[in-house]
Amino acid sequence: MKTWKRSLGIGHSVALATGILLIASTARASVSAEVGLDDLIERIGAENVPTGIGVVVGQVEAGQVGAYGPNQGNPEFAGKTFIPMSGDPGAFYHATVVGKNYYGLVTSISPGIDTIHLYTVASGTTGWLTYDYLRTNFGSTVQPLPTPEGLKIFNNSWVGTFQNTSLDNQALRRADFVINRDDLLIVNGVNNGGTNYPLMSHMYNGLSVGIMSGGHTTGDTGAAYDGPGRQKPEIVSSGDPDDVTSFTTPVVSAACAMMVETARTEPPLAANPNAERSVVIKAVILGGARHRDGWTNNPDTTGPNRGVTDRPLDDIYGVDVVNVNRSHLILTGAEQDGAADVPASSNADWRGWDFANVDRYESRYWRFDVTDPADEVAVLATWHRYINNGDFVIQGASADFDLILWRVNEQNEIVTLVGDEGLPYFAGGNVVSQSDVNNLEHLYITGLEAGNYVLELRRQDDYNTDWDVAVTWLLPEPSCGYADVNCDGTVNIDDLFAVLAAWGACDACPEDINEDGVVNIDDIFEVLGNWG
Repeated sequence: MKTWKRSLGIGHSVALATGILLIASTARASVSAEVGLDDLIERIGAENVPTGIGVVVGQVEAGQVGAYGPNQGNPEFAGKTFIPMSGDPGAFYHATVVGKNYYGLVTSISPGIDTIHLYTVASGTTGWLTYDYLRTNFGSTVQPLPTPEGLKIFNNSWVGTFQNTSLDNQALRRADFVINRDDLLIVNGVNNGGTNYPLMSHMYNGLSVGIMSGGHTTGDTGAAYDGPGRQKPEIVSSGDPDDVTSFTTPVVSAACAMMVETARTEPPLAANPNAERSVVIKAVILGGARHRDGWTNNPDTTGPNRGVTDRPLDDIYGVDVVNVNRSHLILTGAEQDGAADVPASSNADWRGWDFANVDRYESRYWRFDVTDPADEVAVLATWHRYINNGDFVIQGASADFDLILWRVNEQNEIVTLVGDEGLPYFAGGNVVSQSDVNNLEHLYITGLEAGNYVLELRRQDDYNTDWDVAVTWLLPEPSCGYADVNCDGTVNIDDLFAVLAAWGACDACPEDINEDGVVNIDDIFEVLGNWG
């Protein structure tokens, strides 16, 4: 690995990490398999796969003015519109490879992205960190510049520091602030080894990315920075090539673009403004990650706290490998509102999400009917830090939530799964996530027995204001009994209504129970004949 120092123009430095590039013609196929694109294509058909079309993005690079942009003549960028924001972008090899992974017609998983705003990190009197956007060191109450119209995602494939913790913290606060102000996603690589630079991976509201091999810098945010002890990175990915975070980070940015397009176009998501919220997309990306063998968030495995962790992520891999198929499943499962009290019956499907607003000391509950033993169950909650009134001298505030999974017994009461009580019901993982520093919580449970379960999101902090939080869950798809159209384990009036609503010609829809190509009276007879 080589490291270059770039002047910020204000007496400090930023580091750009990269390595020797060996581009193989099979890399694109490898990436698509690793990050779930192949599975998504198989599940919904290539013609239905989102490509990031219509999603406007930003690319921030550590090159100098005149050499910070991709080679716009590269055939992978045909038809793309590049908007320079920091003067003449020129052509920068690093930016070209990042761009291929981010929006390239062949290499990217989101080739439909066609409008890209280009920034240098900082060069002279220009740059994303300073004059052109965040305006770090411009005064405690000077807000960042407006985000370009329509821009949704920033990719930062660089690492660095002002070599001044006050300025580093201010830059991170400003970035968290613009995410809230303009509803953005900011995706940041961690270093490829060595120094754990704070910019921009130490954000609360962003996404920090490593590589699948685990060869990146790991470790918690340091004592000198806001929120010390938070785990980084939060997710890892493959890239083209996949040996440095510079090229895995834009794959995660591209995955975000796929989910944003899905939120904008997929019924009923397109009618729900919550689906495109940046905190929801972040939760969907993290909640859909594929956990590989050996992944752990280190819960207690024996004793009275079996199943409890205060470290929601794996110390090296975060939630593990980004997976667009699993994230797409969660997002298209639609929003399902949690209840203020424990529900008397199921109020959540096997996949989905919620954008909840929770006051201090309150909880939200989702009840699931798990009809078959589940090899794995993944639940994630995340929320943003808020910078009060845009005052960048103070660090702002972040709420504190816990996630708890309960079992429902035969008396319809919720009972704990912690300790020995959980031994008959789950094989491994954690049923409680209770970090008091991270702004996310994560349950990953293996070998969950069939039964009724309640998920609780519990707010623990003292801030006297309500707080927005995004929750996602993914269980195995239940096996459906014959004529159980909505797959809830019972053939009843809901299935009858579903058949009536789908009346007429139908191509392989579940309401066509006898599979004769049309939903009609014969399917009603099938429902009535299998009632109960």
